[in-house]
Amino acid sequence: MLCSGAMSKPALRVITGGGRTGASSSPEPPLNVIARLIARWVMSAVRIDPELVESLRSLAARGAVVYVMRYRSLVDYLLVLHVLAREGLPVPVYANDVPLLLLQPFSEMLSTLRRRLRAWRFLGSGIRRFEERDRCQRLVAQGKSVVIFMRHRAGVRFFGRRRGVRQAARTGADYLREIVHSLWEREQEVFLVPLAVIRGRGFRRRESRIATLVYSLQEAPGEAKRLASLAWNRDDTQLSVGTQIPLRDFMESHRADGEERIVRRLSRMLQLFLQREERVVWGPQLLPKHEVRRLSLQGDDLVDVVRQVARQRNEPESKVWRRAEQYFDEMAANFHGSYFAILEYAFNRIWPRLFQGLEYSGLEKVIECVKRGPIVLVPCHRSHFDYLILSYIFHNNYLSPPHIAAGINLAFWPLGPLFRGAGAYFIRRSFDNDPLYKMVFKKYLTFLIREGYTQEFFIEGGRSRTGKILTPKLGMLSAIVNAFVDGVRRDLYLVPVSIQYGRVVEEDSYSLELRGAEKEKENLWALLKARTIFQRKHGTVYVTFADPISLNEALGPRKEMFRAGLADAAVEEEKRRFIQKLGFRLLREVNGVTVAGASAVSATVLLGAPRPALRMHDFLVAARAIVQQLRGRGIAFSASLERNATDEFREVISFLESGGLVQRIADPMGEVLHVPAQKRMALDFYKNNTIHVFLLPCLLIRGLLDGFRGAALRDEVAWWLGIFRWEFALPEREDVAAELGRLLDEFRAGGVLTGGDAIDAKHPYVQAVVGLLDNFQEAYWIAARMLAEMDKPLSRKAAIDVMRKRYETSLLLGEVRKPEGNSIVTLGNAVERFRELEVVSVQGGGKDRTLKQGPRAAELGALMRKLAPRANGAIS
Repeated sequence: MLCSGAMSKPALRVITGGGRTGASSSPEPPLNVIARLIARWVMSAVRIDPELVESLRSLAARGAVVYVMRYRSLVDYLLVLHVLAREGLPVPVYANDVPLLLLQPFSEMLSTLRRRLRAWRFLGSGIRRFEERDRCQRLVAQGKSVVIFMRHRAGVRFFGRRRGVRQAARTGADYLREIVHSLWEREQEVFLVPLAVIRGRGFRRRESRIATLVYSLQEAPGEAKRLASLAWNRDDTQLSVGTQIPLRDFMESHRADGEERIVRRLSRMLQLFLQREERVVWGPQLLPKHEVRRLSLQGDDLVDVVRQVARQRNEPESKVWRRAEQYFDEMAANFHGSYFAILEYAFNRIWPRLFQGLEYSGLEKVIECVKRGPIVLVPCHRSHFDYLILSYIFHNNYLSPPHIAAGINLAFWPLGPLFRGAGAYFIRRSFDNDPLYKMVFKKYLTFLIREGYTQEFFIEGGRSRTGKILTPKLGMLSAIVNAFVDGVRRDLYLVPVSIQYGRVVEEDSYSLELRGAEKEKENLWALLKARTIFQRKHGTVYVTFADPISLNEALGPRKEMFRAGLADAAVEEEKRRFIQKLGFRLLREVNGVTVAGASAVSATVLLGAPRPALRMHDFLVAARAIVQQLRGRGIAFSASLERNATDEFREVISFLESGGLVQRIADPMGEVLHVPAQKRMALDFYKNNTIHVFLLPCLLIRGLLDGFRGAALRDEVAWWLGIFRWEFALPEREDVAAELGRLLDEFRAGGVLTGGDAIDAKHPYVQAVVGLLDNFQEAYWIAARMLAEMDKPLSRKAAIDVMRKRYETSLLLGEVRKPEGNSIVTLGNAVERFRELEVVSVQGGGKDRTLKQGPRAAELGALMRKLAPRANGAIS
């Protein structure tokens, strides 16, 4: 679900720079020379959203605008004056609790000071404050704009440590009270508009005093620190504008509460919004690694594990504690702005050489949730660039970048320390047999969630070499759910994210690995060899954020049940099922926001064809049919697909041809498109980017062609979904029947089904879709044949090698037609599915796994007949 708040939808992050956005102008406020110089030098690049500027202009035309800020600051008031005047908006003429005369021209400063001294000579501080509040409400009554600072802090020192407790003075509520009282019996439009000055890009680290001075790490620094921070971050500062509160309407809707309760309610709403605006950018305070270690490695549960391990290994507890600290240091991030700056510098120079662009959508939904609790980004994983893209997007939109869970294989020098400094924390692939490591990881993860850090992890575990979503690895998700169930936060939001590439950088290595080549270990040598990737462009990258999922709402009453039922077998089983369903839900949500790209559509048509070549005319007919169906189902299109759909796919064909994925052959009967056999595996990656969209339509068409109808048709589709359980993030079982009914209605409306629900085998959509699953069917058939003929146990690797050789032979004999089916991933998935069906048994673990025929091996014959490839590889 989406987050929602009391003040409607707050403003989005700023995306444009400074500069006048309206034709009207507001006179520059009378400022002295020093104030004007500071404003022009330090504040000229402060950003504000042009749409919000127009909204403020409209409000000012309707009534008085009261800008509300969190902490009093003369520097921030000067910034607001400068930005509003620059944008042609009415400037505020008053601000509470700040010495405004310091901004006046020197010629007026002394006379103003003498006049105030004469007027206030015999007045006490209480009377002076009353006079100030009365002055503010009179200005508002005249329709003037003012600034109200909600609070200020006393006793803040510029250098050295602060001693004692800082007292917070919340004077803003008194000014609100005067304005509310004056409006109680009067009709006047007054709008309360929250403002937040956001400096920098989210590196709020507590360490040295120099960093404290430069980066302004405290919530309420002094004026000198504010000015220093503003000067340091002058190109990365924005004025964030919240949604206005029409005070007249608000008072009418809460009139029964009385003035005092209305003021308290307004104060809470405004301060909560302002605090959340800052939290979006800064995030929780970043502590030094040794401090995080101290805060993480404590608790009775960790003490118990240390004692248990010490007894089991006959070691002193001090040695086990040192090992726990070593585990933590191996694992934990050490977030620092300087490391991120290095990566950003490299990213900005590498990215344009590799890709043509980066487009993203849905980020505003994530911002809403960041303001209310910690979020966990759950992207699909198709490239090493995935680690950098989301951090770059967050950084570029003034959001605190995430802590990223990465495999320990990426901790190699020199990138390991850089990644760690940019927020990555490294975990081992498996640690079930090490209770100490498991507990250290749990404590660190609990700390990150409790403190509210944004996190990111890849639920698929490793990168998808096939281009489609992998089955979820639930260890990390389970750890997050367990930490949340323990009550460390009220809510936590899981954000599925789709990341798609025009072409992945690792395209060639993926093809080799799918053919059985050993995965090359990440190291410096591999990094140096990667320079060859700069020899070609890789298109545009599309990032789409799905609707965040509230973990608290997803759990519902089960949260208390899971918390109270620790060690209960039935409760643990229920939790396991919940986590499994949640994992598949996340994958489906990723698929649901996947953008259909021109490369994916082209690969779908080319690889779905029954033969390795296709005439251009037939390609265009099939591509248009697929585009029409995608559009009808509301699938988002990339800009590239929109262009190609109206230009006969010329651009994408040239793009694929330049990369060697497609060959164009001249022919008197019309141009022919051919996919070389050695490139089909690479092209299959892009077909699989959107294969989930065509899963049910393909199975439904195949069932209809085979004569199934009614309940038999549903059973046929369900059988194939069950067989391909390891290949796809399947829909919920109870949703399949409704989805099939909807597809049948679509087929009738689109002419796929004719009178009497007879399928039109010549329909372009049928021709384009019916063969899309043939490579999976052929791989499973080859696997079943090999297992049926296996007369002795084989290692899993040896068995898959035999399957691959059988596949190559069957290609030569014409028994199978899709070379891309000869993938160690697909064949491995077939083995895992057959293990679940008990037609094969797996003994041992890891690389020592051995296959032999299982207790239901007799069923392999029927399975082979069901999986046998279609006679023509497709329909003719």
